[in-house]
Formats: sequence, C-alpha cells, structure tokens
Amino acid sequence: MQVPIPGPHLRLAAHVRACQVKEQDDGQSTGQVILLDLRQNRYLGIDGLTAKALAAHIEDWPARVEPAVIHSGSSSAAALTRRLIERGLVTEISFNSLSNTFNHAQCEEATSSLEPSTALRQEALTARRIGNFLASAAITAWWLRRRSLHWIALTVAARQEMLRGPLSDSLDAISTRMVAYESLRPFAFSTRERCLHDSLALVSFLATEGLRSQWVIGVRTSPFGAHSWVQSGHMVLNDSHEHVRQFRPILVV
Repeated sequence: MQVPIPGPHLRLAAHVRACQVKEQDDGQSTGQVILLDLRQNRYLGIDGLTAKALAAHIEDWPARVEPAVIHSGSSSAAALTRRLIERGLVTEISFNSLSNTFNHAQCEEATSSLEPSTALRQEALTARRIGNFLASAAITAWWLRRRSLHWIALTVAARQEMLRGPLSDSLDAISTRMVAYESLRPFAFSTRERCLHDSLALVSFLATEGLRSQWVIGVRTSPFGAHSWVQSGHMVLNDSHEHVRQFRPILVV
C-alpha cells in the first residue's frame, strides 16, 4: 500500500537553508540535496531520488520536480517528510509566513580574488582600525561560543541592511581594509580550520569600516565538506576563487 505524501502546503522552516549539489558519480549527476539547520548547526544530506520526489510537496525545495521519479520514491519521501516535520526542518506554510531577510540572498559567481598590496600596510594600520579589528574578533569569538548560526545570520543581515552604498564598494577602500585585517589577524587567531571564524570576523570588521560584504557558506559532496568565505560582488576577499568554486553556496548573508 502506498503511503501518501503531504501536499504542497509545506515549506522549509525559516532557520533551514538548502541547496542541490550536482556532482558527477559514475558519469551521472547525483542531484543530492543538502540541508543546513542553522539552529542546530548541522547538515543533512538527502539522496537524489528522494530529493526529486520531495520537490513536488515542499514549496521551496531546491530540487527540480521530475514526475517520473515521484512515484518510485514516494514511500521513502513520505517517511522522510514526516521526520523532517518532527525535527522542525519542514513546516506548514501558514506557520512560516515570516521569512528571514537572507532567505533568498544570492552571491555572484566567484571569478576573482583580492590581492591587497602590502605597500599600503603603514597607511592601513590606523589606531581606529586596530580597535575595530579587535572588537570584531572578540565579538565573533563570543558569537560562535554562545549563539546559533541562525541568530548570527539574522544579526549579520540586519547590520548589513543598515549600511549605505552598493555591495561592490571601491576596490581601493576594500583593499586598504584587507591589508589592515590580514596584518592584524595572526595576532588574534589562525585561519587554519577556522574559516567560519575568519569570515565572520572579516564581515564584522568591514561593517565597522562602513563597507558591505557577503558572508557565504558553501557545501560539496564526495566527500562531504563545508567552507565559509567572504565576497564583495564577484571578488573573494579571504580565499581564492578557484577554491571556493568547489563549493555550492547554501547560505548567503
């Protein structure tokens, strides 16, 4: 007997982000969907067949609807949908009418990396910027110890909304601040295995300097991995664009 799947009155909860990662497996696209639970700071992977079956029943599901696979994956999709509802990852649309400001944010494709000139070091290291960096590094460390990614994302999004000017600020302004940031970073923390800390501290520092930027978390599969970086337009500020393009953005703030 077939198990009915809930209808399209469901959607992802406001604290959940999702993306479809299309990677080649034996010459075929897997179409796996990755969920990021921002409240629990956890990832969940869903296989391609089940992900496509769920597409017809969850409004903002990232996988494309393919009727040919809905019937074959209906039983597993129904069971998984119930588990997702029980865990608070999927909810009724009527109870999720308020969406986060970052829910539909997107970043440009990363095509370049910033290489700030060290010749600007003396000019960049002002007393005010040193204070801004120390405050940003400290508040980021506190956030990551005490707050969920959901709370952090809402806070970063609200702060970005308060800043004036276009997202892609002048290269000279960003380059000068990046020289200061990279000069001071070794005295506060290491970037090794700390991409999330580094990215949040950088976004916060740039905000104190009146510059907007985008905090991005990306994922990949085979093997699974997650990575965080900062962009301004198409330019990656704290990593190489070749590296970040290995990851599919799942959260953009």
